[in-house]
Amino acid sequence: MTSNTNNLPPQRMRDYRIEAELRDSPDLHKLAQVFIGMAQARAANEHRAHTAPQNPPAVDDADHDVES
Repeated sequence: MTSNTNNLPPQRMRDYRIEAELRDSPDLHKLAQVFIGMAQARAANEHRAHTAPQNPPAVDDADHDVES
């Protein structure tokens, strides 16, 4: 989305209307699952970033003899 100097949404979105309905009992279990999923995804990304070798060694197949 491009930024406007007057912070108006694009023309196609200017007539959208957002409505929210208050529920008697919020679905806290589903909300907790969303937050847990976000935390697990973030942890997995950080783990991959820290465990991946920065410069993996290059393997040159020409230097190795293969027996058949």
